[in-house]
Amino acid sequence: MVNESHVLTINCSSGANEEDFNTTSVFTEEQIRIVRTLHYYLYGIIIPVVCLFGILGNILNVVIFTRKKNKGKSDEVEYCTTICWVSLAVSDMMFCIVTFPSGFQNVRQTIFHRREFMLYYIMFSSAFISVFILSSTMLTVLTALMRYLVVCHPFRSHQLISVKATSICVVVVVLISIAFNFVSFWQYVTDDCMDEDYTKIHLSSLFSNSSFKYTQKLLWAVFGNFVPLSILLYCNLQLIRALRQSRQLRLRHSRDETSCLSAHRRINITLVTIIIFFIILVAPSEITKFIMLLNKDEGFSYVVVSLVTNTLQCINFSVNFVLYYVIIAPFRLTLHEYLRSSIRTICRMKKESRSSDRVDKEPQTEMLLFRKENHHRHPSSFS
Repeated sequence: MVNESHVLTINCSSGANEEDFNTTSVFTEEQIRIVRTLHYYLYGIIIPVVCLFGILGNILNVVIFTRKKNKGKSDEVEYCTTICWVSLAVSDMMFCIVTFPSGFQNVRQTIFHRREFMLYYIMFSSAFISVFILSSTMLTVLTALMRYLVVCHPFRSHQLISVKATSICVVVVVLISIAFNFVSFWQYVTDDCMDEDYTKIHLSSLFSNSSFKYTQKLLWAVFGNFVPLSILLYCNLQLIRALRQSRQLRLRHSRDETSCLSAHRRINITLVTIIIFFIILVAPSEITKFIMLLNKDEGFSYVVVSLVTNTLQCINFSVNFVLYYVIIAPFRLTLHEYLRSSIRTICRMKKESRSSDRVDKEPQTEMLLFRKENHHRHPSSFS
């Protein structure tokens, strides 16, 4: 009956803000049905498929950008941007890897075997997911700031941007992401069951404290969403303006671009597109959740918005491969070259394997023919 209310407990390791709906909320039967249906389709089907695509795509991103970097055809600024994009691809790939098992999680299970994978996955996955979300966001911000300096402050950028400085910034981003989410590794605790081989999992006393949870979500909303979003918006507007001015200059002088200018223009267009996707897929849902958080509304609407948000974030961290392929021509050419090379290598290995098998079979065939010939020359006395 729709009028009847029930207690619904959902334990979803989320891809954002460690949304674990362990607090019991009173929902109607219709609301329970909607939430479980959404959870089945989003977490059980869409997120695993998106994560698999993201894992494969980000592996290719790392391979292609590394091959391009090893060819040594880029200047130092482009090389530094490539370092950021390789780091971003690794972070996005780790996010997809850690998020993928959530599609196979039984949301109502609380008792686990001590050696069961899901026990440790539920205990630590939301912390790792939050680390990779923050690192990917900050790496995107770092890349945007670098491009902003190159476009708007070219002389200063040559003083500030270097391979060493970029590498240090990437390490600092990783350390900040871990430190910011460090407390989340103690989100769950376990209690021993009567059977020593099994244990029960539940929220720690710290994360059961409503004031602590509210403060943590507020800090994440400000420093994990709104501050990066503000920086990305500002840098994006500056990059778009620079791209328009560049286009007007090219039309006015009708000159061909040098390869270096063309490469920097492609980088700017790609980054602008990445930021736009980030704003479309992440910003609206995060703003909605923030408003609900301020109103302390963690009921049905909050659960639905959080489920949708997590799916959108998975898409955001899985789609960069498509953007690189569509926008960056050298990336596309390098990918085609890599695939052709891989296919040729596989075909050559198969051919060598067949030829080695043929060589191995030839002595056996000769031996059989020799025995058959001897048999005809010297028939057995029993015949």
